[in-house]
Amino acid sequence: MLVSASRRCDLPAFRMGWLMERLREGRVEVPNPYDARRSRLVGLAPAEVECMVFWTRDPRPLAARARELEELGYRFYAQVTITGYPPELEPGCLRPPEAVGAFAALAEAVGPERALWRYDPILVAAGLDADWHRRNFAALAAALEGRTRRVTLSLLDEYAHTQGRLERAGFPGAVFGSPRKPGAAAAALPPEPYPGLLAELASIARSRGIEPLACAEPYDLSGLGIGRGACVDPALIEALFGVAIGSGKDRGQRPGCGCAPSVDIGEYGSCPAACAYCYARR
Repeated sequence: MLVSASRRCDLPAFRMGWLMERLREGRVEVPNPYDARRSRLVGLAPAEVECMVFWTRDPRPLAARARELEELGYRFYAQVTITGYPPELEPGCLRPPEAVGAFAALAEAVGPERALWRYDPILVAAGLDADWHRRNFAALAAALEGRTRRVTLSLLDEYAHTQGRLERAGFPGAVFGSPRKPGAAAAALPPEPYPGLLAELASIARSRGIEPLACAEPYDLSGLGIGRGACVDPALIEALFGVAIGSGKDRGQRPGCGCAPSVDIGEYGSCPAACAYCYARR
């Protein structure tokens, strides 16, 4: 079993102590995301968990417990989001200098192969144009050079209330990267200005020794220098830990997602970061 901790909320940043208690108990009760009256008991004993994938914007608590996790027998790597957006969009997140320092601490603890950078979502709106992203991404990539081997790029998707939240935060006119409704007319590439911007971000990343990959995009971005990625990545897990996972796809994720099946142990609506664009907010 692969465990995701968590796409739904930032467990490492805000609930690392709770998570360590659940790991020592060897189980966790996970609320059903569609029916709060129901829950699922998930076994977390090291023998049951082939790999854990952490998702966070503040890896400091995870870096501090990395050795302890390994001593308990857990294999893991981390997806760490650093976007550098203004605090109006990410009120509960670290500012870029702190975030880079926290990332460096994690990379020192587990190695750059297990500390993966996410520049996600790429949000083009009033005040955040393509030029802003080029400068911002170049600065972050320079700071993370040698501390990670890949960056995951993902365009802004429209969920319920996303547009309104962005407008209230002071960033109207957002350009969404994917069709709003499943089954909408497919396009070869995302809307402008994303194609040119993505190509430039990919070039910047490669110049710093960082492989650019796309997350759950409905487009073929290979012509822009971006491969199709998987966040819960069976190939990476086998390369890191020698554990063969298989090639099955997680049916609970978006159609373009390449992730292997995993069990998410987080809860929607429980993250204090309160990012304006987050799909997991309630």
